[in-house]
Amino acid sequence: MNRSHSFSRGPRSRFTIVDMPKDKHLQRKTIKRLWQYVKLYPWTLLVVGLVIIFQAAFSLILPYIVRIAIDDYINIETVNLMAVAIIFASVALLTVITAFGSWLQRVLIATATGKITKKIRTDAFLKLQKLPIKYYDQNAHGDIMSVITNDVETIFMALSQVIPQLINAIIMIIGSITLMFFTSWHLTLVVLSLFPLMLLVIAFITTRAFKHFKTQHVKLGEVNGIVKEDIDGLKVVKLYNQEKAMIERFSEANDQLQVASFKAQIYSGMMMPIIRLLDNILYGIVVAVGAVLNIKLGASVISVGKIQSMTNYARMFVRPISNIAQTYNMLQSAVAGGYRVFRLIDEPDEYLNDAPANLPSKQFDVCFEQVNFAYVPKQKVLENISFSIASGKTIAIVGPTGGGKTTIINLLSRFYDPESGRILIGGHDINEYSKASVRSQMGVVLQTTYLFKGTVLDNIKYGHPKASFEQVVAAAQTAQVHDIIERLPRKYQTKVKEGGRNFSHGERQLIAIARAILGNPPIIVLDEATSSVDTRTEAKIQKSIGFLVKNRTSFIIAHRLQTIKNADLILVIQEGKITEQGNHEQLIAQKGLYYEMYALQFNKL
Repeated sequence: MNRSHSFSRGPRSRFTIVDMPKDKHLQRKTIKRLWQYVKLYPWTLLVVGLVIIFQAAFSLILPYIVRIAIDDYINIETVNLMAVAIIFASVALLTVITAFGSWLQRVLIATATGKITKKIRTDAFLKLQKLPIKYYDQNAHGDIMSVITNDVETIFMALSQVIPQLINAIIMIIGSITLMFFTSWHLTLVVLSLFPLMLLVIAFITTRAFKHFKTQHVKLGEVNGIVKEDIDGLKVVKLYNQEKAMIERFSEANDQLQVASFKAQIYSGMMMPIIRLLDNILYGIVVAVGAVLNIKLGASVISVGKIQSMTNYARMFVRPISNIAQTYNMLQSAVAGGYRVFRLIDEPDEYLNDAPANLPSKQFDVCFEQVNFAYVPKQKVLENISFSIASGKTIAIVGPTGGGKTTIINLLSRFYDPESGRILIGGHDINEYSKASVRSQMGVVLQTTYLFKGTVLDNIKYGHPKASFEQVVAAAQTAQVHDIIERLPRKYQTKVKEGGRNFSHGERQLIAIARAILGNPPIIVLDEATSSVDTRTEAKIQKSIGFLVKNRTSFIIAHRLQTIKNADLILVIQEGKITEQGNHEQLIAQKGLYYEMYALQFNKL
């Protein structure tokens, strides 16, 4: 995990967030969840429904008017041109009204579905702010991004088509079959006899198309993950000449996505041609049977106008069925995306069952009492950790990489909670108080500092938005970064690019220290704050740290022992255990690991 976002070092496992549920109960549950969002905008949907009803009604009237024109005014010896003109003017008007209704319902449904998906996307993003660090440790960031972007967009595209098509299809099917029976029950039975064949064809296509759409969702998440990983680690990729390997890895995933997309489109694309084929076959059968009945039973039973009306009603009956099938595909796509989004939204957030009380302490001594912790069950990272540091004093934590140093800070910040043991601040167990109140007492400066898009001023004020400009300048001066900012083109209003990439590592570090100073927290955490800067910048940072830790309870993780020689207490952590503790002189006298580290760094061996 990029430590610019947190100082978690928990386990990482790359996997795709669960795709479409196979359990029908879960599918129904997802549809109900989608419906809960749809119901938030009842009036817009009511207007959409009314527009669709009127549009469908006008469409159903058209064949009836044409039938009257043929039977009463055209299919006779003397044609009434005025009546025919009036009828066809009415047809033209109804066509215009239908077209306008189609446009209006599209505008209205786009407005409604836009609001629905905005609400879903907002809920998902809000949940991201509340999820514990371990969620990000255990899920690929590209997949998380895919859920927020691609899956929500899939829901939008599906709902914007599913809702109007479903309403329209239901009305057209009921209306057309009713009017078919009213026009000719003989030909209606002919149309219905082909109905099972249509259902079989539609079911065959939709089930196979959905399987590939589901695979497409998963493969798209994998491609997004690779792209994000490549962008985040681009320097490392180039340094190790791994461009070709990344291209091959991307190409493989992209090929799999292309294959899944191709198969999905092939099957879904079969729908309309096959339906049109069945439609034309049905048209021919209705005309042929109608002609026979016209001859056998007479025009009074099956007239030419009735035959024409029946062909139109048959198409109005068949096409909505194909639309429902396509709607089913889109709905399934929305369900697949919705399941992933709702799975994210339903993740237990870290504030669930969080204590409401604020940490009351005015003394900020810190005590760990027999603390044990493991990121993964039965793989202890910390074992029986006990120490205490008085308020206003400085504690340093050193030791081999992976020994558990940062995990101690993770527990103090309540990114994780101990399996056993207690952590006390001012004599109060931090688990008895809200995480927000505990974190509000802490200022953190990380090894890799993250700056957000905005201005330098915004980044320094990040933890204290209401601070005055004078307070910001004072914090920057204390952090030894004011002169650097003053040399920038727009000084404190200079724009910061994403991640602060237009600033050097040392400059980002000093800005982060200014940010921490401005918040004036009673507890300070410095996690390898000088590990990857030059000597001159380190001197500046050391001076800033001197101001920062003054009269504050301070935790310093460092490999450079020069940074922590003056600490009041130094802990040596090895394999999750405290093997040495004391001040610098005491640890030197013990001739243990600390002495070896110090001697190696300062050539004292």
